Amino acid sequence: MITATLPELVEDPRTAEVFRSTVLDNVMSALRALSTDDQTEEFPAPPVAFEFARRLAQQGVPITTMLRAYRIGQAAFHQRIIAWIAARDVTANEVADAAMALSSFTFSFIDRVSEQVVTAYLRERDTWMRHRNTLRLARVQALLDGRNSDAEELEAVSGFPATLPMVGVVVWCGRETGEPDRLGVLERHLARVASALDTGPRPVLSVAPDDSTLWAWIPCPAVDPVSVADRMGEEADGVRTAVGEPGAGLDGFRLSHRQARQAQSIALAADPAHASPLMVSSQLGPLALVGAEVEDLRAWVQSVLGGLAADDEHCARMRATVWAYLSSGHSLNTAAAELHLHKNTIQYRIRKAEEVRGRPLSEGRIDVEVALLACLLLGSTVLRPAQPPHP
Repeated sequence: MITATLPELVEDPRTAEVFRSTVLDNVMSALRALSTDDQTEEFPAPPVAFEFARRLAQQGVPITTMLRAYRIGQAAFHQRIIAWIAARDVTANEVADAAMALSSFTFSFIDRVSEQVVTAYLRERDTWMRHRNTLRLARVQALLDGRNSDAEELEAVSGFPATLPMVGVVVWCGRETGEPDRLGVLERHLARVASALDTGPRPVLSVAPDDSTLWAWIPCPAVDPVSVADRMGEEADGVRTAVGEPGAGLDGFRLSHRQARQAQSIALAADPAHASPLMVSSQLGPLALVGAEVEDLRAWVQSVLGGLAADDEHCARMRATVWAYLSSGHSLNTAAAELHLHKNTIQYRIRKAEEVRGRPLSEGRIDVEVALLACLLLGSTVLRPAQPPHP
């Protein structure tokens, strides 16, 4: 009855053999328990049942399938025993009493045995997943480090063609996420990222370099940061995401991962007020070239912006105005429309910004734009603390 309903349990010949032994030993254990006077004693699961649970965990068979097998077995056992009793010279009331007693016994037996095999299944699944992740991580690390430059190895590890454009993704969480469920939270979040990237039913390669981080590669031809952010929504469960740019082959595999790691470092460097749940490499611009060394970046930003790098509301307004002006191609009208200000106000703030900086904005203009981008993404991390007002 079980194999007719759940044929996936016996697809592997070795597992099928263990399965049949499990059924036989469980039936024999139940019959022995029925033959005792005291049926309140513990019902230990047969040793082979633990082996069966471990095999299912290794093969990725859902735990619900295993539990369903026990319930089907329980129903079949119950029906056979009651049919045997009903065939004896007994009254209908005696059959009904027997059915009630047997039902109570079988439910208790299956509950206790199920609890034991579920524990074995979960323990094995955790061990197996960690072991499998360790092996996969070693293979991925060899590809990233250049110790293995075989495109076929990349395809074997990832499960998708190496020629397919892919993006590197890093998802991570803080210690506020409970440890027992941390990996599960990351995996669920990664599924949302894949959905937001609109990859369709394509495989995703993921490995866990530590207990609060996942590295992943997702087949994807293009990344639109705004669209991805909209599709992901605000539900993040304390998880943050960094995404590289699409690339193909081993070079793309490595480069997109480096970009995602770099975007992660920028995201981690930001002060809490500027912490973003999503950081896409394409948003970083020239900042990606200097983002790894935050201390050096801070000193450079302050030297470029001079007094304009002060972390106060007045300088923040001037920086926002200068950024809108420069990023619009020096258009007063465009900047005014973006900030909902009069163009004369824009002009005034630009003059004040040059005074505070100590030199014209045209002097080192590209450096000014990159420094302003750093302020926009990192906030107080790269700014000079505001001076307290004079008494």
